Amino acid sequence: MSKRDMSKRDMTKRAFAALAASILVALVSAPASAKTKAECTREWQADKAANQAAHRTEKAYVAECRGAVAAAKPAIGTGQPN
Repeated sequence: MSKRDMSKRDMTKRAFAALAASILVALVSAPASAKTKAECTREWQADKAANQAAHRTEKAYVAECRGAVAAAKPAIGTGQPN
């Protein structure tokens, strides 16, 4: 086997190892207990009165439930650009 063939084989092995490591990291870092939008919506509906009393919108609750931080838009007339 020539030196060039060994170099190509080594590069292929390294590329495959990098790809495999990337996939593994992606799988491990994904939240295992992430709820679906439907599950979070059902939870909000089940406790709708308390959520409304706390001035929590369904959209905000679902975003929080799913682990997303929703950027709140400023209220109309606050003088801040949207």
